[in-house]
Amino acid sequence: MLRPFKRGLAKRVRVGIAIDGARAGLARVRRLDDGALSVSARVFDTGKDAQGWPERIASQAAKMSLERTPTSAVLAADAYQLQLVEMPNVPADEMLAAVRWRIKDLIDYPVEEAVVELFEMPPHANPGNAPIAYAVVTRKSEVLQQVERMRHAELQMDVIDIPELCIRNLASLLPQDEHGVALLHFTEECGYLTVTRRGVLHMMRRLDSGRNVFTDAAGDDFALQEHISGIALEIQRSLDYYESHYDCRPVGDVILGPGVDSRLLSTALAEHLGLAVSPLVFEEMFEMEEAVSFEEQGSCLLAIGAALRTDAPAPQVAAS
Repeated sequence: MLRPFKRGLAKRVRVGIAIDGARAGLARVRRLDDGALSVSARVFDTGKDAQGWPERIASQAAKMSLERTPTSAVLAADAYQLQLVEMPNVPADEMLAAVRWRIKDLIDYPVEEAVVELFEMPPHANPGNAPIAYAVVTRKSEVLQQVERMRHAELQMDVIDIPELCIRNLASLLPQDEHGVALLHFTEECGYLTVTRRGVLHMMRRLDSGRNVFTDAAGDDFALQEHISGIALEIQRSLDYYESHYDCRPVGDVILGPGVDSRLLSTALAEHLGLAVSPLVFEEMFEMEEAVSFEEQGSCLLAIGAALRTDAPAPQVAAS
């Protein structure tokens, strides 16, 4: 999303860090000569000590030899907004200014205090429809806070990213991505649903239900089924939009990120949606440098997705 600064940093290796409730995920991805991806991941408690956890991360970063390793920090869900906007018909160098003017009444703070980035979406199947994009909006103070946190953690941050793009990075590695795949992942507070095809992000949606919902509903089958039915409805609506908006073949697979009881959820969603639902398995995608528990995988997924970012220019939006 943003590049606050850039130094002469290590190549073919990147670190990602993401907060997930009272935990932080820290991951390093190495790109090996044979094309394989080697992953080392850790999860740390942050608790309520907003000042102390960066130092705890720094200690582990030193053990992982992350000096001079470029780092992508992921914004928390409550630290930014996504606003879907029509692309203004203005020259490219005036685009961001025009979008800032359009969103000024959609945010609850002065637009002068906002940092805005634009993420263009693939073209509509109907060429008469105006191009659309997501405006990613956060406060300047949030960016400065991220910079300060990473400085205290002694991590060499050069990018601030958002969860949806981190999940896209993971989804694009899946074999199902060739024909279109939905990836559903839950953090502690919310859920993220993306639909990608051939590495291109076509749709992203944030769900109100997080892992906390499943924890609270444990032992209450009725409440759990109600939550799952609501999630299935959100997924179905999103897939219907994807198919009609982009005139694509139907998505046949939903992949579940780790952290939630995938057997229960996958069975229920498969029944509701009539689609193949399967878990995302780190060990099948990466060479894991150490064992990471299923629960911890849920808390470090976004960090791994952030570390999958490359320094190459962002891929061009492809027509469906």
